[in-house]
Order: sequence, then structure tokens, then C-alpha cells
Amino acid sequence: MSVIDIELAMKHLLAEPEDQELVQAQLDAAEEAAQQFLQRRFFVDQAVMDAAKSQTIQRTRAARDVYAAAKAVAELPENHEFRCRLRERARQSLADSFESIDMDEYGIVINPAITAACLLKLGHLFANREEVVTGTIATELPLASKSLLMPYRIRMGV
Repeated sequence: MSVIDIELAMKHLLAEPEDQELVQAQLDAAEEAAQQFLQRRFFVDQAVMDAAKSQTIQRTRAARDVYAAAKAVAELPENHEFRCRLRERARQSLADSFESIDMDEYGIVINPAITAACLLKLGHLFANREEVVTGTIATELPLASKSLLMPYRIRMGV
């Protein structure tokens, strides 16, 4: 379920009521893309964010328990290649779990800039429903969604 109100999204798009299901799906996708770009989740308010962060220790313990069990299973096959593949899957699963936990731990309450960025992305998804557009020239706007999100992004890497 999205953080941004569907009614705001519908108004932003000037969409018809029968488009609401499509708009909701695209709004969810736009928000997920923004969160992945930021490498952090955004929440509707402080209370919801605090509730998510309060689960960090339990989620970390659970992830480690799952990893320990997967490591034990990885040692069972006699074939060395199978053992290595199972160990790698266990490590990747743990890394994915920690990434998800970190996204909540570094969470942020949604603000107008993040909302605007998500609505820009939603507008693009709604207007361009196909992968290929023929007969037109497309230009990315200089103050597009990434520019709005950049001040809130963490762990940018190289």
C-alpha cells in the first residue's frame, strides 16, 4: 500500500475514476522506485516509522537464525559445488535481509520533495505505458524526480 494518497495521485494525473486501479499499481511502483533510489524507506508519519524501526533487533535476530539454518543445510551435500552454491545463497539471503532492515532503519518521514518526485515518476509511468514510443522526441526535464530525491539519498557508492 502506498504512502501517498490515491486521491492526490488521481488529481495529479487528471485521471478518470475507472483508472484508479492502474494508478494505484503505478503509484506503488513509483514509490518503490524512489525508495530503492534513496536506499531508505519513507513513511507516512513519525509513529509508523518508529514502529518499523522498533522491529530492527527482532528482524536482525531472525535473519541470523535463518542464515545459521541455511549454513547448516549447505554443509549436507557431498558435492563441493552444491555446498558452495548453497553457502552463497545463504550469504545472499542474509545480505538481502540486512538491506531490507537497513532501509527501514534509515527511514524518513515523507516530505513534499519526495511526494513530488513520486508524482513525477507516476506521471511518466501513466503517460508512457509502453516501453517504446515512436514518432516523438522525449527529453528528460532537468529538475526531474532524481533531482528532488538526491538530498535524501544515502550510501551512494561509486
